[in-house]
Amino acid sequence: MMRISYRECLKNHAATIGGNVTDGCGEFMPAGQDGTLQALTCAACTCHRNFHRAASIVRMPDLAFHLNAVAPPPPQKRFRTKFTAAQKEKMVDFADKVGWRIPREDDAELQRFCSEAGVKRQVFKVWMHNNKSISSHKTSTHQTHVN
Repeated sequence: MMRISYRECLKNHAATIGGNVTDGCGEFMPAGQDGTLQALTCAACTCHRNFHRAASIVRMPDLAFHLNAVAPPPPQKRFRTKFTAAQKEKMVDFADKVGWRIPREDDAELQRFCSEAGVKRQVFKVWMHNNKSISSHKTSTHQTHVN
C-alpha cells in the first residue's frame, strides 16, 4: 500500500519581489476533514498541499520500512531500422525524383519503389522526413562548385 506524506512547505512567499523566502512550516497538517476542500490547505501555513514536498512511503504489513520495494523494469530501446548503402542510394534517388514529398496521387509508384527497395512505406516516409537536409545540402554544395 502506497501512502504519500507531505513534508516542509516550499512556497516562495517573496517571488513577486524577486526574492526567495519560505515560511519554514515543517510538515503539512490538513485544516479540515478528509474529502473536504479544507483538507487540501495546511493549518500551519495556510498554503495548498501542492506547495509541500511530497514523500512516498511504502508500508507493507509486518515488513520493514522500504522506499524502493520493487525496482522498475528497464526501459526497452526503440527499434532502429538499418539500411544498406544500396537502399540509401535508392531512397535518395527516389526522394529527389518526387521532390522529397510523399506523392498522394501516385501511390502505385511509391508502393512499387518500396517493394523494390525492401522498405515499408511508413519507414520510407519517416526516413524521408528525417533526411530532407540531404537534398538542401546537395543543392547548396552543387551551387558552390558551379560558381
